[in-house]
Amino acid sequence: MKRKAVFFLLCFLVSFLDIEASQLSFKICGGGSWVYGGDLNKNIQGWNNYFNDRNKNPYSFDYDVKELHSLWEGGAEVGYALSSRFRVALGLEFLAGATEGEMFSSLNQEQDYYNSADDFGTIFLDEQSFQKPEYRVQSIPLTLTLYYSLPLGPRASIFLGCGGGYYSGKITYKENYEYNFDYKDEKNLSGSLLEFVDQYSSSGTYSEKSTSKAYGFHAKAGLELNIRRGLYLIIEAQGRLVDFNIWSGNKKDSYTWNHTWGYWGAFSDNGSSEESKEGKLWMVEYNSEQTGKSYPRLVFSGEEPLSSSFSGARAAKINLNGFSFRVGIKVSL
Repeated sequence: MKRKAVFFLLCFLVSFLDIEASQLSFKICGGGSWVYGGDLNKNIQGWNNYFNDRNKNPYSFDYDVKELHSLWEGGAEVGYALSSRFRVALGLEFLAGATEGEMFSSLNQEQDYYNSADDFGTIFLDEQSFQKPEYRVQSIPLTLTLYYSLPLGPRASIFLGCGGGYYSGKITYKENYEYNFDYKDEKNLSGSLLEFVDQYSSSGTYSEKSTSKAYGFHAKAGLELNIRRGLYLIIEAQGRLVDFNIWSGNKKDSYTWNHTWGYWGAFSDNGSSEESKEGKLWMVEYNSEQTGKSYPRLVFSGEEPLSSSFSGARAAKINLNGFSFRVGIKVSL
């Protein structure tokens, strides 16, 4: 009964709109978009500001990761002409973008000390960290759009469209890292030369995968050029509002380490470790004791981050708000 009711309702709408010819169409398109990004880009900018503020002697800090604003996108639509002016279309799209770079910090110091004629020496300290972060954003929206077209001539028309969509979002963060700590104390004790070392190194891969769902809205305008009967070239611009407010997933940290310590490095040990945990993405203000400033930062945690270094913790808000330009082909069946 429900199916029959829907069928008769569609028949009524078709008659009411005075359809001249029931017509299906199929459109494929692709292009690029600029998005604001929300907390994702605030986090990247926060790291950049932190590294710039820490880049003072005797430390060396360098951060080279660009904000993620550009996405590639493509999609397909199946349209149904309600009348000569109005058309409704169901679409499936794919959006993707990435940014990557490098983070480097180092501390190199050498200091002489003198406690007495029988106890003096030199301490050497070399500490370095290298990270290669990569952020990837993907989204698959299912959209519904109502179009209105206005002829410009026998072979061209302009159109306006508006509608909404259900968006499935995914953010992947991957970081390959290395850390090296080398401490050496060359001591002269009562005429005897002693060397105490403490060396530690580790390398591994840290990753996070988070997903979220959201409803969004869009509006578009474009030009439709008739190439031949039933075949059209589409040029369009679109604005989009999509806010993802809850991101959940898992993180994984896999690394190996080596440790040597004692006089002349008499002791050593090594091993490997792999840790994984489920949680959510949080946005916090990181309060740095070294700079006396605060920086926006994304933190993955199972619970709300509680630390003396963090304040203002809340769920991360990452969006795809922005605009896009696309070119495509429409085929009328």
